[in-house]
Amino acid sequence: MNTSAHKFLPFARPNRQDGFTLIEMIGVLAVIGILAAVILPRVFNAITTSRVNGTVLGINTVKTAVTSLAGKYGSIPSSNSNNSRIDDLLVAEGLLEQRFTSKLGLQADPNSIALNVWTKGATGTWTVTGGGNFTVVNHIRSWTATATAPSTAAGRNFMLDGSTNLPVGSVVVSAFLHSVQASEARELSQRIDGDSMTAADNVTADNLGKVVYTTPPATGLVDVYVYVIHQ
Repeated sequence: MNTSAHKFLPFARPNRQDGFTLIEMIGVLAVIGILAAVILPRVFNAITTSRVNGTVLGINTVKTAVTSLAGKYGSIPSSNSNNSRIDDLLVAEGLLEQRFTSKLGLQADPNSIALNVWTKGATGTWTVTGGGNFTVVNHIRSWTATATAPSTAAGRNFMLDGSTNLPVGSVVVSAFLHSVQASEARELSQRIDGDSMTAADNVTADNLGKVVYTTPPATGLVDVYVYVIHQ
């Protein structure tokens, strides 16, 4: 009996190697590219919005603390010095939990600069000692108002209504944000001041409202001053 008919023939194998073909790889990469183009901008926008909202919250907290300080002593102290920050006084008075911080901007280690010590004399005059050059870190400053254009006044002047300077000689408290991306500075202005008092683009100075800054340089990084309160 011929048993050869009962032998099983092996299945035929396709003539290909395991793995993706070039066309399949191109398709996968194309899908990844499309997803990245759609998702990444939204992620970065969400991060920026979080930074801006956190900064606004911090500034509002400082405003409440400064108001309490003025109620306690009858006035807001002023230093007119890059080596001082009034948020150190607010911490010492128990009105803030810690120095003002913000995720907007590039800065040195905030704790690398010594604390200020504010002292109120018998005549009501405040003096401040310690500290250092705070222009390299975000902080809260308290300076006397001038009539200088807000974008170049270093926090000494703001046109809150879009046209009128603060009274010369008044004490102005402002937040200093060091080396902020121009796009984030503009978004902060839109968040606080609205479109009507925000620079038209990311390469224009902002002189109006509570958020001001000079014309952003080629680096795209600009120091920003945000109005808190004045007396």
